[in-house]
Order: sequence, then structure tokens, then C-alpha cells
Amino acid sequence: MLDLFKKTLLMGLGAATITKEKVEQIVDELIKKGELTEDKRSTTIRDFLTKAEEQEKVLNDKVSNAVKKAIEKFDLPSRKDIERLEKKIDNLKNQ
Repeated sequence: MLDLFKKTLLMGLGAATITKEKVEQIVDELIKKGELTEDKRSTTIRDFLTKAEEQEKVLNDKVSNAVKKAIEKFDLPSRKDIERLEKKIDNLKNQ
């Protein structure tokens, strides 16, 4: 049952970050049901939160890469491109 819980929890982490309080609540429920011992509580919470952080980083990286690809695909100017053009305009104004 604990493995099923871990898999379900980790599958759901890709879309949203789970809070420490929520993990504690779920782990406490597992302890009440006898599926987890009290001495493993802190380790289990730490493990889940670590996995959540890893999943959040993976999600952020995927979103960043998708945005970069979209910018490239639609040939949108980057911030550096705009700053470079602004400098050229300023230089032209000064001449």
C-alpha cells in the first residue's frame, strides 16, 4: 500500500507542488492505518519532499525549454535582442 501511495503521490507532483503540511497529514494517516511506523515518519516525509522538489525542478526545466522553443519557433526577439536594438537607437539619436 505504501508503494502505491508513493507512486500516486509522485505522479501527481508533476502538475503541482505538494506542501510539507499535506505530506505530514498523509504520512500521519498511513501511521494511523498501521501501514507505516512512527519511527519512519520523519524519513518518509523528508523523502517525499525531496522527490517533490526534484519533480518541481524537472517541471520547471520542461516549461523553460518549451518556452525557449516557442520563442525560437515564432522567431520572437529575446530581451538581449531588444536591448541591443535600444542601444543602437540611442547611438543613432546621439549622432
